[in-house]
Amino acid sequence: MTSDQDGERRRAGSWASGVKERLVPGSRTLLRELFDFSSRPLPVLSRVQNRVLRQLPLIVSVVFALYVAVPGADALSDRLPLPWLVAVVIAVAQAAAVPLGLVRPVAAWWLSLAAMVPFPVLVVATQALPGRDSPWPWTEPGFLAHLVVTLLVAWRVHTPLFVTQWVVSILAGGVLGLMLPPSEAGHGLVSFGILSSFGLALQAALRGRREARRQLRRQERLTEIERFRRTVLEERARIARELHDVVAHHMSVVAVQAEAAPYLVPDPPQPLDESFRSIRRNALAALSELRHILGMMRSDEPSADGRYVPQPTLANIEELVGNVRAAGLRVETEISGTPRALPNRVELSAFRILQEALSNVLRHAPGAEVRVELSYGGSALTLRVINSPAAAAVPRQGGKGHGLLGMRERAAMLGGTLHVGPMDDGWFEVRALLPAGEGEDS
Repeated sequence: MTSDQDGERRRAGSWASGVKERLVPGSRTLLRELFDFSSRPLPVLSRVQNRVLRQLPLIVSVVFALYVAVPGADALSDRLPLPWLVAVVIAVAQAAAVPLGLVRPVAAWWLSLAAMVPFPVLVVATQALPGRDSPWPWTEPGFLAHLVVTLLVAWRVHTPLFVTQWVVSILAGGVLGLMLPPSEAGHGLVSFGILSSFGLALQAALRGRREARRQLRRQERLTEIERFRRTVLEERARIARELHDVVAHHMSVVAVQAEAAPYLVPDPPQPLDESFRSIRRNALAALSELRHILGMMRSDEPSADGRYVPQPTLANIEELVGNVRAAGLRVETEISGTPRALPNRVELSAFRILQEALSNVLRHAPGAEVRVELSYGGSALTLRVINSPAAAAVPRQGGKGHGLLGMRERAAMLGGTLHVGPMDDGWFEVRALLPAGEGEDS
């Protein structure tokens, strides 16, 4: 065997194996769905509020079933020597498949297929003639009922399943037709094939149009979402530029002046030098964090290295408290419970609430005594910041800040609570209760 023949054989084997891998799972799924008798709600009227309108298809199908059942029983009793009750049972089975097709389409098709068998079998057994105009192997009402059920099921199931059911119906009708092909019998199977093919083609066209419209609406929604995201990113970039131009400039000036101030005074006192160093250190830290926040605002996704995700945690409390002490506050910290790693969103929110609370004390109660209490509970973290009244009168500052609103929003975002207000002894309290799950998240 040459190398070309060997390569051709391998390609043929690969193609055959690929076809098998695609067809076998699909055939198993189709076979499983062919015997799936579960209920399927009507998609068209599922959102209709009026109960009568919601049941309108079922009402119409029941009326149609009665219209088919009565003449069906008469046709069977006239053409076959059967007890009237047996003819009624067969006709009712044929007609009942129509309303059943609305809720259990696969079960309705099997019922209609089974109900078409007794008539030709009994014709053969009794040697009766079905009649010149009879749509063999059905009666006229049975033919109409099975045609309606076929089209109804095609509307309720997907294309491969209803094509399979249509082929099975044609084959079953052909087998029954070969049992006794009377010369005077009509060509019911041909009529069924033509009418059902036309109806199925029409439904397939309507379904394709509906699917195309659904895909178009989906694409429009995706386009609208993308347009909204782009607008949000542009607005965030604009805000980032404004923050950079306003805040970063002033913080840079503060850092530079704090660094240069000790050199303007010969032999500055040590406390003054330490104070300016602290001012410069905090200004540079604020600039660094501001750059992180601006980078995060300019991007819709966090970077891989995490440099745009500022995540101070409760481990940074001592550093935060140290900065406040350097600004002149007397701060005591107390941690109760067993410290543990909490979800990042909890630790970040707790840190920001503590930061804002201490900043408020610096602005509104300089020189006050402050006590920070952090309690790790089983399912919650309790943060409490209390401060004594200001040591001296504080000038009223203009403007209205958003610090308290931000603290409340952070607590509410986690499903927690925040209490802010004076205490009976004149001290001021900020208490936050934050639900805390186990472990960390990103």
